[in-house]
Amino acid sequence: MKIGTSALLFFALYALYSWATFLYPEGGDWYEALAKPPGTPPASFFPVVWGLISLSIVQLARSRQMDAETLLLFFINWAVIQVFTWLFVEKHLLLPAAVDTVLVAYSTWLLIRMIRPRKRVAAYLLMPCLLWALYTAYLSWGIFLLNR
Repeated sequence: MKIGTSALLFFALYALYSWATFLYPEGGDWYEALAKPPGTPPASFFPVVWGLISLSIVQLARSRQMDAETLLLFFINWAVIQVFTWLFVEKHLLLPAAVDTVLVAYSTWLLIRMIRPRKRVAAYLLMPCLLWALYTAYLSWGIFLLNR
């Protein structure tokens, strides 16, 4: 895969992972009024995580290590990330959104386990994403418990 094709794939994936953010921008007054647990960061950190996921996929594609099963798991991971934003920001459903964060973390962990034997760099790029998913689970569950 050529560099230009890799760059195009990266930006397409980045846009795909950013999809829900474009559809459902930050929660505005509703979100600001919520009680939040200690350590709640600004929403601007999410694009960093999406960039790492996109780089991981590009690494697999460039090395021809992407198979149908891995692609399906990346799609599931993408879907549960998008569902979180819809549940939390659009629908204000705090408990289902918190449950969804567990699915995001679990699918990220599965991706790391699946691709590590084939392309370590791609797996290592997902490790900060797993840590962020676990931290997001803490934040989401904290917001749910503080605002029931």
